[in-house]
Amino acid sequence: MNSHKNAIVYRLEKSGMDEVEAVMLEDDVVVFVVSGSMNILYNGVKTVISQQNILLLNKGLHRIEFCDCQTVVFRLPISDIEQIVCYLSTNYSVSLISGHNCEYCRFRNFFSASSTAVLAEFFSSVNRLLSIPDFGEQAQKLKLVELIYLILSGSNECLKSRLIRVIASHNNCFTQTIYNNIFKATQTAEMAQRCNLSVTNFRRKFSNQFNTSPCKWNISQRLERAQALLLISDYNISEIAAICAYTNLSHFSKAFKSHFCATPTQFRKLHRKK
Repeated sequence: MNSHKNAIVYRLEKSGMDEVEAVMLEDDVVVFVVSGSMNILYNGVKTVISQQNILLLNKGLHRIEFCDCQTVVFRLPISDIEQIVCYLSTNYSVSLISGHNCEYCRFRNFFSASSTAVLAEFFSSVNRLLSIPDFGEQAQKLKLVELIYLILSGSNECLKSRLIRVIASHNNCFTQTIYNNIFKATQTAEMAQRCNLSVTNFRRKFSNQFNTSPCKWNISQRLERAQALLLISDYNISEIAAICAYTNLSHFSKAFKSHFCATPTQFRKLHRKK
C-alpha cells in the first residue's frame, strides 16, 4: 500500500494467495474490496474482509494476507482531512459527535463492515474513474470529500464513530476553534481567549497558520459563505447577511461588492440567470 503514498485514491490488486505481509501505513486509510478477499491478523485472530466490504485501517503496522483481491484505497491525509471536515461542518452541518461506543469499535486498529448500497455504488464509480488518465489530484480530493460525507451521514454507527475518532486524532484544536466560530462575529480578543492564548500569540499563530490576519480571514470566509448561499439557496439578502454574521445590511452589501465586484443582488441575478 505504501507504493501509492502520493495518491489520494488508488487501486490495489493482488493475484493468487500471498503470504502474510507486514504493511506499514503512514496515513489512516479506507479500503473497499471490489473482488476477492483479504485477511487481517490482529492479536492472533484472523478477520476475513470479503468482497463488497469496507475497511478502515489506522496508520501504523498491520499484518495482511491478500487473497486474489482487487481493492480501492483512499488515504486520509491529515492536512486534507482537517480542511474537508471544516468544510462539511460549515456548509452541510455534518455532525462530528457520536454517542456510539462498543468493544468492536474501540479496541482494534482496524474496523470492517458490509458496505451499504450507496457506498458500494460510490466505490464502483471510483474504480471506473481510476482507469481514466484525467482522474487527477483535484478530482480525487473531491471524491474524498464525498466519501467522508457519505460515511458521516450514513447509518453505520460503528463506521461513523471510527471515522470520527480518526478525525478527532487529526484535528488541530486551534484550527478547529477558529472554524467553529467563523459566523459568530467574535472579536480577536475573544478568539484568543477561546484558544487559551494572549492576543499577541494568537495573532502570530493565526498568521503562521492562515498566512493572513484574523480580521481579513474572517471577512473572506463569511463573504464566501454568502456567495455560496446566493447561488444555491432561496434565502433573501437580509437572511443571508444574518446567517453570515452581518447585523447591518448596508455594511454587508458594501463588503460583498468590494470582494466580488457586484452587490449581492447583482451577483445573484447574474449567476442564477438561465
